[in-house]
Amino acid sequence: MPLTKLKYNNLQVGPSKMADCYSQSLQCKVELHNHLDGALRAETLISLARNKGIELPVDNARQLKEFISCENKERSLKKFLEAFPIIIPIISGDVDALRRCAIEFCEDQANQGVLYTEVRYAPQLLTCGKSNCNNNIQDSELTSEQVLIAIIDGLAEGCQRYGIKVQSILCCLRDNPGSAIETLELCKKYHGNGVVGIDIEGNEREYAIRPGDEFCKAYEEARKLGIHRTAHAGEAGTAENIRQCMDWLKAERIGHGYQLIHDEDLFKRVKKERIHLEICPTSSILTGSCPSFDNHPAKRFITEDLNFSINSDDSLCCNSGIADEYKLVYNAWGYDASVLTRATFNAAYSSFLPENEKQQLIDQLRQIYGASV
Repeated sequence: MPLTKLKYNNLQVGPSKMADCYSQSLQCKVELHNHLDGALRAETLISLARNKGIELPVDNARQLKEFISCENKERSLKKFLEAFPIIIPIISGDVDALRRCAIEFCEDQANQGVLYTEVRYAPQLLTCGKSNCNNNIQDSELTSEQVLIAIIDGLAEGCQRYGIKVQSILCCLRDNPGSAIETLELCKKYHGNGVVGIDIEGNEREYAIRPGDEFCKAYEEARKLGIHRTAHAGEAGTAENIRQCMDWLKAERIGHGYQLIHDEDLFKRVKKERIHLEICPTSSILTGSCPSFDNHPAKRFITEDLNFSINSDDSLCCNSGIADEYKLVYNAWGYDASVLTRATFNAAYSSFLPENEKQQLIDQLRQIYGASV
């Protein structure tokens, strides 16, 4: 559905700006849903694995990309997540590796034209692994806080080097209720110092949240403390999972949310409340959340003016970065530049940045896009 004029919070971009908007939307982006451990460089993983004596099923970066990519596998979230037990041991428990990956993440995002990113990860998953100190390979273990510090330091260095802004969202694990309070405590301690929000990830079909459980308690405390909240929901699960995250977790944003189209009342509520939907087109197919790009739920989100952004989710596992996702929506789905522009501004307005920094980002985008207010 080509749009001839974009309007968002008094932002206006007329038809004469559309060609410029397409160029700018490919160069200047905001991404809200990207998992650090799913966005690593295959070359780095190969190098680190060799250095630590970790045996991999393949021996070069090209083969590793093919092996980890879910493009040729059964399409289900469970199958999609099978890549992570291969990836995570290579970087876990290793301050230098975590810091390196964080710096490289910033470079990769900057090279795709990203101005601001919120990257998410679960520190608890990255504590135990191997390190190589002067050719002495040994088991190593970090605390969750040490993991967080290593990544935040790496992101800060990467931001300085590559002229990008990156903040962290810390993830609770659905299969580990004990992770909720620990994640909250890290969010509290580092809120405003590299961390902007809390998330819950994992298989929502197998691990449901319950009213008053540890996740609900953590999210309620986060709300009271002014810590922003997003939640994976409506991906592998049902629309009811989205409602639960909105009602019980007071989620401000929903990661994925494709099953929303199966509940018209909830659809209307999400639209009315401007709940932000972090859509990830390629991963939605690879996880089996959506059967195909034909009649994809995100197309209805776009057509009916829901609050959405375009994201990559896990660029290594999906073999698709944020620039590829923008091109997909433009080329394969056939939307014009105004939709890409709207997604970028939606992401900026729905980011978890402090208000003054958010306004700076929005002003920067307005200047880049030539938007009038």
